[in-house]
Amino acid sequence: MEILWFKVLTILSIFAVALFAGHSPTRMRVSERGERQLMWGNAFSGGIFLGAGLLHMLPDARVNFAVYAGDIDFPFPALLCGVGFLLILLLEKAALGGSHDVGKAAEGRPASPFLLCLILSVHSIIAGTSLGLEATLVSATAIFIAIIAHKGAASFALGVSLRESKFPSYRHMVIICFFSAMTPLGVMLGTGFSAAFSSTTSAGIEALFDSLAAGTFLYVAVIDIIENVFRQPPDRWIKVSLISSGFVFMALIAVWA
Repeated sequence: MEILWFKVLTILSIFAVALFAGHSPTRMRVSERGERQLMWGNAFSGGIFLGAGLLHMLPDARVNFAVYAGDIDFPFPALLCGVGFLLILLLEKAALGGSHDVGKAAEGRPASPFLLCLILSVHSIIAGTSLGLEATLVSATAIFIAIIAHKGAASFALGVSLRESKFPSYRHMVIICFFSAMTPLGVMLGTGFSAAFSSTTSAGIEALFDSLAAGTFLYVAVIDIIENVFRQPPDRWIKVSLISSGFVFMALIAVWA
């Protein structure tokens, strides 16, 4: 019951953060100082995503896959992690032709808002389902921290893209609400899967989504966040320190787990 109430709290928190961040570009201008601080926050979230993928999701996927399929001499979790990575790569680079970096959006070079929303939503549903399938509070907390650390920035980038594309306010609101609901939808799907299937089947489903989510987390960390924060030369050592701090933070949670 404790984990169920925690998931309800994550649904409300993630939706509220995404909704607020997505609508904030309609009410503000991004100053140079604000962009710099936003880049620092992105650097820290990059370390969190890296740690969540490598230290939490992949190990959990290996354990759950062993429960589901026994001792098979093939790294299926690593394979599915690669599939998740390549899926977001395909959607983002092939379909969109760029990334959903907040800095780019703030500079007034908006991507197609619909494609951007699609890419972010695919990642959000996979990550949310992985969170919903978690059976322990510590593992669920680790994934929630990673999701909430980036959800606001992603929603903000989508909001800036919508603003620069001069979308009507009502359409802006609908798209942001849709995107904000994707992670909560994933959490509800994952929770439903864990309740509807046997423990062995649930372990297999959790291994699948943990592996896919790990791949999407690694993509967001390395390609979307870390690569982009170093494109702007100022504060390189601060950024390295923040990325490392985010990774160490997730490592400490893994020790606690």
